[in-house]
Parts: sequence; C-alpha cells; structure tokens
Amino acid sequence: MIMFNKKNKNKDIKQDNFLLYIPQRKHDDWEVRNGRVYLNFYHNKPVEKFIRWLFKKPYKSDIELDERGTTVWQLMDGKRTVYDISKELSNKFGDDEKTSNKRLIMYLRYLVREGWISFRKEDE
Repeated sequence: MIMFNKKNKNKDIKQDNFLLYIPQRKHDDWEVRNGRVYLNFYHNKPVEKFIRWLFKKPYKSDIELDERGTTVWQLMDGKRTVYDISKELSNKFGDDEKTSNKRLIMYLRYLVREGWISFRKEDE
C-alpha cells in the first residue's frame, strides 16, 4: 500500500492511503474517437497566438491516449477510488494487483503534473 505522511494542525503525523483517493478530471474538453480518448487543447493565449502565427501552428491540438490511458480516463468518474480503478485495470489487462497499482499511480502522477486531474479524499 502506498501511504502519504501528512501533518495536521496538531503536528501529529497522519497516514493517508493514496489508493482511497478519488481522481477527478479537471480537463473537461475531451472526446472519444475510434475507441480512444482525445484531450483537446486550444491555443488562444496572446503568447500562443504569436507562436502559432510565427510557426504556422494550428489553433487546436489534441493528445490521443493509448488503450490503458483511455480506460483510466473513462473510469475517472468522480466516484471510483484509485484502488477501484486499479482493480478494473488488472481485470481488463490481466496484470497482477501490485503491477497495476504501480502503473496506475505513475500515470496519475503524470496527469496531476500536467494539471489535467486532481484528487479528493473518499470521505469528503
């Protein structure tokens, strides 16, 4: 189990189990095409407009998620915990639970770094 140490107001150390967190999508502009999830991005900030003009880049771009990424993205419904998603992945792709947890957590870390998802605790 993956645990996070977190200090509360009383400076006691509390253990939080990451597998009980619920991932939530922050990036709302996405679509499913040919069984894959595509995240859409619009480049309309002033700097991006200038770069688009300078390098002849399109106004809109997208990122295609692979099969696992698509599955994870679709399972993040704001109700399932990381553990629930991990179980679904191990059932679908035939991974053992430990491998599934590791892969999922690495992927979720990437999505958080990009700012596309956030987490909330199960009891909130």
